[in-house]
Amino acid sequence: MCAYGIKGDGRKVLLHLAVGDKESTVCWKSFFEDMKRRGLKEPLLVVIDGNSGLRKAVRESFPDSWAQRCQVHRMRNILCKLPEKARPALKKLIQKAFTAQSYKSGLEQAQGVVAMYQEQFPEAMKCLATSLEECLTALRFPELHRKRIRTTNLLERLFGEGQRRAKVIPRFMNEKSGLSLMFAVLVDASASWRGLKITAAVSCQLKALRKNSASNGVLPVAA
Repeated sequence: MCAYGIKGDGRKVLLHLAVGDKESTVCWKSFFEDMKRRGLKEPLLVVIDGNSGLRKAVRESFPDSWAQRCQVHRMRNILCKLPEKARPALKKLIQKAFTAQSYKSGLEQAQGVVAMYQEQFPEAMKCLATSLEECLTALRFPELHRKRIRTTNLLERLFGEGQRRAKVIPRFMNEKSGLSLMFAVLVDASASWRGLKITAAVSCQLKALRKNSASNGVLPVAA
């Protein structure tokens, strides 16, 4: 279980690494509470995949944070429910909605895709419609940052590097040795992360989003 954060000055930092027996709500809440005890304040945005245990833990631990569902995970889930021939065209339409100029525009485009294809591809469109608002949260944020906050790809690449290093070791002697290797690999990889640009205008936008937090009813939160 791993998390990184983007600081107020735009720098990306590795926040926490821990062992969990499964991706349950209990495990994720414990993970979050560890960070909170070390001084983590409620983040403005939490980017997550579709794991139900993780989503529930985020809702309980960070009720005022905006949530962004990873668009790469969601796209993958949608495409696997489509016939192969239909995938390229639908992918373009959905991607256009995911990267629209505004949240309102993206929501309208995505809802239009659902309405147009729900009879032909009901399971895929059900997947697209589920928690759709959270898939588009990034469109509420400054355009300068959207590409970097719409997926969990950065962590996925980190895990790939960790797996590459661990693959050459027949077996770890204990949990501590495995965790130590992963931590060393992730710290080393995170040193080369590029941060986000924070201008005066961007800072004002982020402050406005903080004021209009998700718990104020601006963004519907999925169960």
